[in-house]
Amino acid sequence: MTSLRGNILRNFVVVATLVVVGLAAGVLLTARMDWTPASVAQQNVAPPVNRYAANVAPYTTPSGESPFVAVAKRVGPTVVNITVDERVAQSGGSDPMEQFFQDSPFWEFFHRNNGGGQATPQPRSRQRSMHVPATGSGIIIGREGYILTNNHVVADADKITVRTQSGKEYKATVVGKDPDTDVALIKVEHSFEPEEVALIGNSDSLQVGDWSIAMGNPLGLDWTLTVGVISAKGRSNLAIQGGGPSYQNFIQTDASINFGNSGGPLCNIHGEVIAMNSAINPSGQGIGFAIPINLAMRVVDQIRTHGSVTRGYLGILPRELTPDLRSALGITDGDAGVFVERVDKGTPAEKGGLKAGDVITELNGKKINDVTQFRMAVADEPPGSKIAMHVLRDGKPEDVTATLGDRSKMAANLENKDKEESAPAKDSWMGVKVEPVTDQLAKALELDGTEGVIITEVDPDGPANGKLQERDVIIEIDRKPVNDIGDFRKVSSDLKSTKKAVLFRIIRNGQKTFEAIEP
Repeated sequence: MTSLRGNILRNFVVVATLVVVGLAAGVLLTARMDWTPASVAQQNVAPPVNRYAANVAPYTTPSGESPFVAVAKRVGPTVVNITVDERVAQSGGSDPMEQFFQDSPFWEFFHRNNGGGQATPQPRSRQRSMHVPATGSGIIIGREGYILTNNHVVADADKITVRTQSGKEYKATVVGKDPDTDVALIKVEHSFEPEEVALIGNSDSLQVGDWSIAMGNPLGLDWTLTVGVISAKGRSNLAIQGGGPSYQNFIQTDASINFGNSGGPLCNIHGEVIAMNSAINPSGQGIGFAIPINLAMRVVDQIRTHGSVTRGYLGILPRELTPDLRSALGITDGDAGVFVERVDKGTPAEKGGLKAGDVITELNGKKINDVTQFRMAVADEPPGSKIAMHVLRDGKPEDVTATLGDRSKMAANLENKDKEESAPAKDSWMGVKVEPVTDQLAKALELDGTEGVIITEVDPDGPANGKLQERDVIIEIDRKPVNDIGDFRKVSSDLKSTKKAVLFRIIRNGQKTFEAIEP
């Protein structure tokens, strides 16, 4: 029995050994014994490298947060809510005339947010006014209390209140404003902490497609952050309702911007301010515009240094080089520059020798590509500085040097001249003041034409009080037609000594009627 068990055990061991040897031989034969140096070298091959990884921000931070969380934490304390009290006209009703007399120059296009997030027009009234709050945003740019915002946010403010993210409120004063770029600098009497001061980036280094992060107080919703990309650069000649900044070099973004965002920061992925939110297109989604921070800070530097902004003035009307102009002037498509449409008399341009028909290709050694760049280049030079221009005149190169004037002084002179030449004549008689009926007034009042004179004021102690009203259009006096100011003057002069009642024919609310006025 013992012998039998021993034989079985020995046979099992032999069989097991043969099976193991067979399996090993099979593995070696299947592998064809391909143990080459290449297989050993494979251990030293580096894993695949993402060649874009060095330039791409991680989807999350090491703690698992979105990278925008860090931006929000850094930028939030640097953004303030600005509330302004504006004195606006109060009117009792709504009619076409009220729509015509809307005071705010950027009413629909910019920040107006009178509590409900909608632009609420306030028509002009000559009798009374009221205070209406409006909101916007601002960027803390100095520990000394300096805050950057839009000119249109504080332009008409009687009172400015600034509220920080911590909930503290301060009264602010305007240090300086520049309507030409829509930039303003305000100040509060408070020393901010370093983390409350914004990091200023470089808007010149932006590229289309870069991240853009907007923060502000849209529609009364404080400290809202939205994310998008830079959609375009160098946007100019925007049709801003009521008129916009003279110098437009907007950055376009699809980061959501709404009423109340004006004056707030547009940041990059590092939390640096690259622009200041300024405008929206109310008819388009995802189309917002911001002022490059480099431009805004140049304006701020002038305001802090001089209290105002001065710009160089040349005195020409520049025009883009169209294909037709290029063909007529013999300029190839590769040549850049601007066409001199007009040279104004007595200006630095005329004194320097520029002529209508010249093509300016360089200014101070820098190539000129378009009108916007040219106007910005001239404006960036201080008054009194000399600029060297390379021009093409009759196809031949010329060098012209001009000493720039002061644009603000020149603009003031031209404005005064225009007012003197185009100021509407105001005449008064019977206790009423009248002005001519312009095309705009005729359209607003739904008149058939511009015949007549419109009453702009009624003296409460005058003969016409209670009979005639503001906005009445006088078309006849004493049965004599009144087509314009000249007719009004003549008739009123003829009747200045009359003792009897005078019959007026007027248009009121679209209806013609008569009123008799006792002198």
